[in-house]
Amino acid sequence: MSAITPLGCRIHQVDVREQGKTERTSCYIIDTENVAIIETGASPGTVYLMDALGNLGIASQRVKYIIVTHVHLDHSGGAGQLARELPEARIIAHPRGARHLLDPSRLVAGARPLYGERFDEFYGEVLPVPADRVHTPEDGETLELEEGRTLTIYHTPGHARHHLVVNDPASKGLFSGDAVGARYPALSRLIERDYILPLTPPSEFDPPAFVETLERLGSLGAENIFFTHFGRATGVESIFPRVRELVITFAEIGRSILDSGGGAREIEATLWELVLGELSQYGEIDRNHPFLEYLESDMELSAAGIVHYFQRMKKG
Repeated sequence: MSAITPLGCRIHQVDVREQGKTERTSCYIIDTENVAIIETGASPGTVYLMDALGNLGIASQRVKYIIVTHVHLDHSGGAGQLARELPEARIIAHPRGARHLLDPSRLVAGARPLYGERFDEFYGEVLPVPADRVHTPEDGETLELEEGRTLTIYHTPGHARHHLVVNDPASKGLFSGDAVGARYPALSRLIERDYILPLTPPSEFDPPAFVETLERLGSLGAENIFFTHFGRATGVESIFPRVRELVITFAEIGRSILDSGGGAREIEATLWELVLGELSQYGEIDRNHPFLEYLESDMELSAAGIVHYFQRMKKG
């Protein structure tokens, strides 16, 4: 049932089919002595992770770490369910976000109005994680997978204040969550290179912090980025400068439009103009192109996050 993609270095990508869609959200299993799972996806997707563990012959007691890069429900909504299924695992989360794993009611209350009647279909029951199962690593803390292989956890604000990224020196890879944006596989195949955009949603988008995070991650010498949305990218030397430039551009677009009396709708339209302008060199692509489906919600949320950022700055 699960779609498992082996990526080398004992890393397996699992498509957890967010909202029933393929190539939207991926979680990762590192099959070492102490098995690590990075990201849980939403609750309905945990069935794919558990199925993948079975297909890989990984006993539940071997899973020692469940790492969530941040507590947005598409990344952490299944943490409570997996905590029940994998009793030996510690749930690793940023200190700023861990309280929402203990009590996810605020996350649910914030997301339910956005999805209405489809919330339960998309996100299921969001279970709390027992407090004694949660560990909040310091910036730069390491987790031991086995002798000679560790993961390093970095605090990476920008997309959200409570974001962390996982560095795996053995694979020269970063498990980036949303700190480096989203990779769109269908578009990447169409243009024959990784197509990546920053994700700038409410309520904690912070352009200067985002840029600092990108510069820090770019200095780590990674050769692979394992995106939650979606899959592995290898052209790392060009990815960090691109996303950095786009974060700055997104913020400049927002400032200009808001200063002239516009709002989120105008910002979203301008972001679309930017993206479609980039893609125009690859043929006639408009917003109705099927490969742009996943961008619809991302662009709307990014525009809203840009507005929210400048509203925060205005309030001081």
